[in-house]
Amino acid sequence: MIKIAMIRIDELLRKKPYLTKMLLQVHDELVFDLHPDEESELIPKILHIMETALPLPHNVPILVEKGTGKNWLAAH
Repeated sequence: MIKIAMIRIDELLRKKPYLTKMLLQVHDELVFDLHPDEESELIPKILHIMETALPLPHNVPILVEKGTGKNWLAAH
C-alpha cells in the first residue's frame, strides 16, 4: 500500500516543478522536505493519495495523520 502511494506521490511531484521532495519511508510513514509555499496545496493531495492508494474491502477506512516541523522529531 505504501509503495503504491509513493509511486503516485512521485508522479504528483513531477507534474509541476515542485520544490518539495519525498525523502524516505520509515515503516508506514513518508518523510518529505516540504517547501513552505507548497504546504497548503500539497498536504491535502498527499493525504488523499495515501488514503486511496489501495481500497480495502467493506469500505475499511485508511486513516492518515500528518505532522510538520523543522525535523522528524518535531513533526511528531
